[in-house]
Amino acid sequence: LLKHIKSIHKGVKFPCDQCDYEATQRSHLVGHMKSRHKGVKFPCDQCDYTATYKGSLFKHIKSIHEGIKFPCKQCDYKATQKGDLLRHIKSIHKGVKYPCNQCAYKATQKANLLTHIKSIHKGVKYPCDQCDYKATQKEHLLTHIKSIHEGVKYPCDQCDYKATQKRALLKHIESVHEAVKFPCGPSDFNARRKGHICVK
Repeated sequence: LLKHIKSIHKGVKFPCDQCDYEATQRSHLVGHMKSRHKGVKFPCDQCDYTATYKGSLFKHIKSIHEGIKFPCKQCDYKATQKGDLLRHIKSIHKGVKYPCNQCAYKATQKANLLTHIKSIHKGVKYPCDQCDYKATQKEHLLTHIKSIHEGVKYPCDQCDYKATQKRALLKHIESVHEAVKFPCGPSDFNARRKGHICVK
């Protein structure tokens, strides 16, 4: 509780001295430094997935290899992580949004709002040193370099689809092969991807 109060209500942050990442807890900053800047990884012994955090590896094994899901009681959505389910319920069923005070944009997560403000209103960009591409997030730049310049792909084992991100591959499997749908609030529309949910 004290950590929550310090980070959320008192705004205490632990900035990384090598990038623009800011942690809400010192332990998170240590984990970030290890995974992002020191290259510490946690490989899955059942597939080619590599996690940057030990906790992420455990979540991956539970959801992908052990098939553990967290179903929503109000619709057909099934999350691979409990946190994703809680965010789904807040944004889709409770209508919780985080509005931008500079435009009409409304985020479903506070972190997404901060990213929006940095990239759209503050003009923060991360340019690729191999082409003209400019990312709005550092992670997007790394993904771009891996997929476009290094040719890294993640093939689906059930069809010919190849993703440029592991996350995209998981979403593809959920929506196409496991028929997971994302409801659009009070309407009858069901999206195959979270990003395709209609916005009023």
